[in-house]
Amino acid sequence: MPSRSSGDYLSNAILQSVEDGRYPEDEGVISAELLPSALKGLLDLLEQARADVKASIRELSKISAPDIDGWISQAKRLRHDIEDSQQLSHGIVAQADEGSQLQVVVDDAAAKVGLLNGEVAFNEALAGILQEIKELQSTLASVQGATVDYRLLDAVSLLQEAERQLASTRAGRNTRPAELLGKKIADLRVAVEKTLTDSWDSIIHIDATSSLISIQHETKRSTTTDIDTVATALAKLDLLRSKIITLRRGIDDVVITPRLRSQADGTVASLVTEENVIRVNGRSSDLSTAKLLSDIRMLVDYLSTNLPPAIAIPLSEILMPGLISRLKSGPLLSSVPTDLEDIADFQHTLDLVLRFANTLDQHGWQGKASLVEWTNQSPRVWLDKRRETSLQQVRKILLKDLGEPRAVERIETQTVLRDDDMFAANGCNDDWNANWSDGDNEEDLNLGSSQHGEMPGEVVEEDVSAWGLEDDIAEESNERRNGQTEDITDETDAWGWGDEDDIAGSPKGPNLPPRPAQPPKVNGRTTSIPSAGHQMTLKETYNITALPEQILAIIVQAILDVEKLSHPNSEVNPLAPASEALLRLPGLVLSLYRATAPNFYTRSISGNMFLYNDCLYISEQLRKYNQDYPSRPTNKTPGPVPKLNLEPDILTLSLFGKRAYGKEMESQRQILSDLLDGAQGFANCTEHPFAQECDLAISSTVDRLRNLCAQWKPVLSHSALLQSLGSLLSTVINKIIVDVEDMPDISEPESQRLASFCNRVATLESLFLPETNTSEPTTPAKETPIPLTAVYAPNWLKFQYLANILESSLVDIKYLWTEAGLSLEFGAEELIDLIEALFADSEHRRRAIGEIRRGTR
Repeated sequence: MPSRSSGDYLSNAILQSVEDGRYPEDEGVISAELLPSALKGLLDLLEQARADVKASIRELSKISAPDIDGWISQAKRLRHDIEDSQQLSHGIVAQADEGSQLQVVVDDAAAKVGLLNGEVAFNEALAGILQEIKELQSTLASVQGATVDYRLLDAVSLLQEAERQLASTRAGRNTRPAELLGKKIADLRVAVEKTLTDSWDSIIHIDATSSLISIQHETKRSTTTDIDTVATALAKLDLLRSKIITLRRGIDDVVITPRLRSQADGTVASLVTEENVIRVNGRSSDLSTAKLLSDIRMLVDYLSTNLPPAIAIPLSEILMPGLISRLKSGPLLSSVPTDLEDIADFQHTLDLVLRFANTLDQHGWQGKASLVEWTNQSPRVWLDKRRETSLQQVRKILLKDLGEPRAVERIETQTVLRDDDMFAANGCNDDWNANWSDGDNEEDLNLGSSQHGEMPGEVVEEDVSAWGLEDDIAEESNERRNGQTEDITDETDAWGWGDEDDIAGSPKGPNLPPRPAQPPKVNGRTTSIPSAGHQMTLKETYNITALPEQILAIIVQAILDVEKLSHPNSEVNPLAPASEALLRLPGLVLSLYRATAPNFYTRSISGNMFLYNDCLYISEQLRKYNQDYPSRPTNKTPGPVPKLNLEPDILTLSLFGKRAYGKEMESQRQILSDLLDGAQGFANCTEHPFAQECDLAISSTVDRLRNLCAQWKPVLSHSALLQSLGSLLSTVINKIIVDVEDMPDISEPESQRLASFCNRVATLESLFLPETNTSEPTTPAKETPIPLTAVYAPNWLKFQYLANILESSLVDIKYLWTEAGLSLEFGAEELIDLIEALFADSEHRRRAIGEIRRGTR
């Protein structure tokens, strides 16, 4: 509880707080309780303090009395001045009130004056507008009168004046009088236009039913109106061009189109002119360009004579571009000959075109420049048509059937060494041309490694051509020595773009077997090599379709046309400038042939082979023509000789044919591989069901090769047939050899089964018999010809040895290795692997393997 303090002390504390505004800081005062008994002393103390303050104030007032008197006197003067200002302001306000009243009077008078002036101006404007309306009505009445009287120029001029007056009138467009006047003017304009149209139709009459056009020089109504007046009036109203467009459409429908369009009976409309009329007069069978140009010129003369320049010149600007375009794309293009024998008629046509162009120019019509340009470009026009015609002929030829196959011969003379006649020593004289082939590779033409004392090498399968280009033999030999060979891909760019890059590297086999580097060994004995050589003429027959001759005819005809155009006596020939460009036509023909031929040769089961033969035949014939071209009599005349270079196109076509051949061979090779895959590597070939699968695979493969022989025999030459079959047979026997060698263990029943498979494949040897010459008498020595399988199937001897190994004992195998040339076909390790698979481990096997290894050292 707070402590109590004395009343005096608390009262003093409160008084100090009142006087000074300070809050007591003494805790005793703050916590003290103010008792009622202390209030009296506090009041007394406050009263005493107030009395002291009053006394202080009186004292201070006495001291400040002089200053206060001065302030009082100044306040009195200020009050007097304020009263004077108030009186002055009251006077000013009174004067201002008097001016406002006067201004109101002035404003009222001015408003009355303005109103009167507005009324005067309105009356004047109204009078002017009424005067303008009166004048416009007068003009409209004049328009109507001129229209009724057929004073067309006056009517048009007055109508335009009325439209100008309406546009310049001070009456608003949205006012009722202006709307009525505008409608009146529109009605009068329609009336004037109708009158002009009636006059135009009466002067220029087009009757589609009667197929005639009539043009009068004037029309007689209430007054005589000529065509010039009508044209001028229509031009002022901007209607002349629309009328000319309509006139152009009528002329086209009634005259031009019937004259240009021939009916099914081969007739066209015949045009005649009678005074002011041009009409269709029946039908005519004369479809010549001369007659057509004559009729068109007659039409132009008729229009130019009967129409004023104001109509004729704009009409020509609209009519002639379309007409000339139709002439150039139709009759004039048809008159361009594809045969140079008709060049005189074409020259006459060009003269007629120029004459027609001069006629247009004389009349001031459009079109001369276009016609002259066409005549100047006649060589290009002829060249385009000739190109289009030739390419269309190629399309038609290919769309037809391939035709009956036809046999052709290929003859080639080469110098060969006498050692190349080794077949004669083996009783194969009649098959001298068996080696004449550009095969897949040199190995296909080799006599067999066993006859040359060489170890077998890797066989490169590249079926490209059964024959090659003899001028590429040296290049191909270098590529063979360097081991550079390329596969022909199945994807063929039919147009031959990029083929030039492939020609140099395309594989081409030599025409005769390659000469061995060392003297050949037969049964280990070296034979001598005669150095003398002799000329050998190689000839064989193959079949082509009916297409090559037709393609060649198109190409040769183009070259003959170039000769004619380049002849010195043909300087007046308008097509002479096209001679050099025409030399590119053979390339285009061959490009189109390459692009489309694969789609049409599929109609034959041997389509790719026929395509190859056709390409070969075309290439040979074009090469001969290309070589003989400079020496032709037509090219010995003075003057520049056109440069004919078909070699790039020939090479491209040759490569295209080789690709078709390679595609067919690769396809057959894949089929045979798939058939042999059914044997599953001859594993378990004596157990069911694998035995049946192996038997089916071998039977299908043999039948497939026999069917291909029967299929290709009527197409390919004998040597090409043997090489193609030899290449496919090489694929078969190579796969069999690899599959047998990969077998880790071969039991005796499996060995016998595999040998029987090899023997069944060996029956295909009958397909490789040399071609017999029916013109020579048959001798006993030629009754049993020797098959040439080893020539065309490089691994044939190895395959035969494999069959012997499968059926032989260790003693027989050692004999074959040491005495019978087995070492020429098999390597020592290769043979040892076979022996280990065929024979169980024994002393005899180890001894035989040791002798084989020692024999190779």
